[in-house]
Amino acid sequence: MPRKEVTEKEKEEIRKRVEREFPGCKALQDIHYYRYMKEIEWQTMSPGEIIKDIKRGASEVKREMKAFA
Repeated sequence: MPRKEVTEKEKEEIRKRVEREFPGCKALQDIHYYRYMKEIEWQTMSPGEIIKDIKRGASEVKREMKAFA
């Protein structure tokens, strides 16, 4: 199944949630914002699709890390 699209309202709610949970720590806010977004996207995906999405994201992070190394 396709991934669920995250609405602007959900994004704003997530942003407020992470600011409340991790006040003053922008790095943790960013990490958990991404995590909560992915949880919403994965609600309609199969386990196999979720794994592919995780691997694709990991390879993107590796490429970015190499670019800055």
